[in-house]
Amino acid sequence: MRKLFRVDMWTIGIAYQPIHAFLDPKSSPRIYWLPMKRKDIFAADPFGAVVDGRLCILCEKFDFRKDKGIIAALEFDSRSLLPGFYAVLDFPSHISYPYLIEHEGNHYMIPETSADMEVALFKAERFPNRWEKAGVLIEGVAAVDSTVFKYNGRWWMMFTDGASGPNNLLHIWHAPDLLGPWEAHAANPVKDDIFSSRPGGTPFEYDGALYRPAQDCSRTYGGAIVLNRVLTLTPTEFAEEKATVIRPQKDSPCPDGLHTLSSVGGITLIDGKRCQFNSIALKVALIQKAASLINGRRRAGQSTVSAHPANG
Repeated sequence: MRKLFRVDMWTIGIAYQPIHAFLDPKSSPRIYWLPMKRKDIFAADPFGAVVDGRLCILCEKFDFRKDKGIIAALEFDSRSLLPGFYAVLDFPSHISYPYLIEHEGNHYMIPETSADMEVALFKAERFPNRWEKAGVLIEGVAAVDSTVFKYNGRWWMMFTDGASGPNNLLHIWHAPDLLGPWEAHAANPVKDDIFSSRPGGTPFEYDGALYRPAQDCSRTYGGAIVLNRVLTLTPTEFAEEKATVIRPQKDSPCPDGLHTLSSVGGITLIDGKRCQFNSIALKVALIQKAASLINGRRRAGQSTVSAHPANG
């Protein structure tokens, strides 16, 4: 009933402070929330880069009418939003979380393609709107929110497994190079914790420590962001501890959740949600429910006919 009458509407926020500013529990970086007035779409999972003096944000653009997400781009000049919110990657299946990597002068993206059971790497032929598939890093895994970074001379990938625990079972893979070969961590799954496992943005180093943003999904999906301090990260061992929790501000436009925190130099991107009634989402949900009931009755009828062929 809640899904029918109230849905999560996500939008993107920008804080003109570095990501480590969110480590201080007494600090409250000011967030400029982008207005999202349309009822048929929302924007989430922001990752960005500055190119030719412009901030470009890649994000998930979810369309309630189509019931799936694509990767879209927003561009800014100084602090003004340039016209357009345009698609840059669209698959038949749902895609989201366009994790960005700058490596050897190139821009790479690893979107979540868990529905396709692979972790795919895309290279920008012309950033941000033309991408070519550079390869598949891992096959046969429903990797959720794959987060890739280099640390201590090695590449690391963290994700949760959509097949066994999308919000609580953390898996790690590692490789000598971005293109691989990738191999699983000896202790996978390295963590089972709905409070702080699922990746939620770009890891960063500050004051000699590595920090990893994660989602707190204990109360609701994307309820808050936890910044974990990584204590040990090797191919055979992993340990981390909670450093701080970033909770939604109840008097903000997005009082009901946060689930991505990413760094773009001295700027930090975040997303937040408001749970609200949405007539378009309700209409789509009712159509899907009706289709499901009809298909169920058809299957039941076919089973009856096949079970009693003499009656035909």
